[in-house]
Amino acid sequence: MWIRNKKYFTKKMKYRNKSCVCRQGHMHDSIKEANYCDNLEILKKTGEIKDYEIQKTFELKVNGHKICGIRPDFVVTTNSGAKEIHEVKSYITMTPEWNIKRKLWEAIYTDMEYIVIR
Repeated sequence: MWIRNKKYFTKKMKYRNKSCVCRQGHMHDSIKEANYCDNLEILKKTGEIKDYEIQKTFELKVNGHKICGIRPDFVVTTNSGAKEIHEVKSYITMTPEWNIKRKLWEAIYTDMEYIVIR
């Protein structure tokens, strides 16, 4: 369903969250996610993490066949060079589909930790 916004049409959000822009100018699906992005930027500037990416898409493949894709909120690179997935979730958005994708992720990408921020 599409709703009319002041200057353009936007898609109505499924869980009534409000899209928001963080201080770096990235568009996020919720205010909580935008605030977390601001926190990651502070951690990057203070040297606690090396870098972070937003909304990077990964394919979940089993035996060479693509099952589905997953787009986590943040891919964080630690100072040691290890990558972590940070997913900002509220309890209501933890659907059975998301649980399956998370379990597939943990089975396929064993070298990257999947962290859920509530």
